[in-house]
Amino acid sequence: MTLRIAIVTQDDPFYMPTFFQEFLPRLDDVVVERITILDLLDETLPVFAKRMLDFYGPIHFLRRSVAYTSRKISDRIGIGTYSVDSVAQKHEITVEKRDGINEDTYIQWVDATDIDVLLSVSASQIFDEKLLDVPNQYCLNVHTAELPKYRGMLPTFWALYHGEDQIGTTVHTMVPEIDRGQIMKQRTFPIDTNTTLDDAILRGKREGGRLVAEAINEIAAGTEATTEMTGEGSYFSFPTKSDRREFQRRGNQLV
Repeated sequence: MTLRIAIVTQDDPFYMPTFFQEFLPRLDDVVVERITILDLLDETLPVFAKRMLDFYGPIHFLRRSVAYTSRKISDRIGIGTYSVDSVAQKHEITVEKRDGINEDTYIQWVDATDIDVLLSVSASQIFDEKLLDVPNQYCLNVHTAELPKYRGMLPTFWALYHGEDQIGTTVHTMVPEIDRGQIMKQRTFPIDTNTTLDDAILRGKREGGRLVAEAINEIAAGTEATTEMTGEGSYFSFPTKSDRREFQRRGNQLV
């Protein structure tokens, strides 16, 4: 029987298209009914811009802003694939933008469409328990960390910050507590002192796309297995300006 899945994510011209370029072509007996895109970090543009300015600093912020605009324009006129929407179009998958996924209209759609797996990929909103209970089989999340280590936001930053020599990628079932549940797939990839944050995030999206495709295909085949997520691990919030400065003082590079 064909597995029916829906995806909740966010979009940007730097990283998210890479995930879907790796993920979508690897699916076997699976139908992606819809990709729902939420706003970045679930906040207004001025608040988001201020957050990015603090995080990147003035010079890198300006460079990233120029690159962001350039990629957006290129994607719109069709000379590059820099959006989730563009990747999805090549696979004839419906994309919608929503303000929220805990609304009754979305929950009712998941139920009525008979979704087997609801997948969160860097979704900017926490799933309410009511939504978690709707899919026939699983709500899954992919997190670029070796959970339960580095739960929370921007785990690749914190792994580099703490001098790790590898970064994990975890596919896990979702429960009301953030980045908990059972582990379905987990893998690591190596990093070194020359790995920039940009490098680590891109590699994480590639590895994440491949790993989630493996998990989804195993669910479709009925061969999936889960293990308990043991240990307290660690939790981190989005880095502050002082965190970024300390990150750079330690010799790490953002881009």
